[in-house]
Amino acid sequence: MSTSALESLQDHDTLPPLPYVAHEILLAANREEPDIAEVSDKLAREPGLSARVVAMANSAFFAGQQPLYSIQHAIMRLGLVRVRVLAASVLLNKLFDPGRCPAFSAPRYWHDAIATSYTATRLAPHLAPSDTADAAYISGLLHNIGLLLLVHFFPGPMNEVLGEYGRRPEQSLVALTRSALGCDHGEAGRLLLKAWELPEPVVAVASHFHSPHYRGEHAELVHLVRHAAEWHEAGFELPEAHPLNRALPAAVRATEARHCQRETERLAAFARLLA
Repeated sequence: MSTSALESLQDHDTLPPLPYVAHEILLAANREEPDIAEVSDKLAREPGLSARVVAMANSAFFAGQQPLYSIQHAIMRLGLVRVRVLAASVLLNKLFDPGRCPAFSAPRYWHDAIATSYTATRLAPHLAPSDTADAAYISGLLHNIGLLLLVHFFPGPMNEVLGEYGRRPEQSLVALTRSALGCDHGEAGRLLLKAWELPEPVVAVASHFHSPHYRGEHAELVHLVRHAAEWHEAGFELPEAHPLNRALPAAVRATEARHCQRETERLAAFARLLA
């Protein structure tokens, strides 16, 4: 392409806006002492979203002895960590249409995004200061949002890129994307999240997630999210030399792995509902 995909997106001002309700939910749920009533009020402004959260709370993976019908009770059953991730995922999913790119798997994308978010949230208290930990869930959810953006706007070229990567996974997806579009999904993610006016640490994760040697201001958060994604992708069994194994005692890793594996099964079901 003579003009990079990034320039095309900038020139045509076509980036999807972040829904106001999504922004409000993220802010309300990210406070140190979030108010369940406040979060439920935000969710209630989107009836479709409220219904999805209540349905999830009543699903086989989460259901208690009695069915529940209110969004406030759904939040109490699911917990705020899950609710803020699930709600944001539902709202973000509406912004993109990856259906014209057959090589892209939307269920896998959302499963990886949600699982990375949850895993990063579990790891954060052990690996990051509190201000970094606060950003872990949304940074994990959005770490690869640039890929979704490129698939949405450039389905043909990205279908070829993902097809080639599927045939030869030893290649760099970043390099293949840059060759086809003149930019990579890190750059695309940065463009989108800056347009959404999200905090700079969250932007940094999307921008530098695929840069293992990044040493910038937000390196702790970037590497936390990367380790979370790699741990999830490896089935929570990493090579001995991996930095995460050196950073966490074996007993802590074992405990967190059990939590994350159990949650991954639940999140996979939700990701299928999203796609």
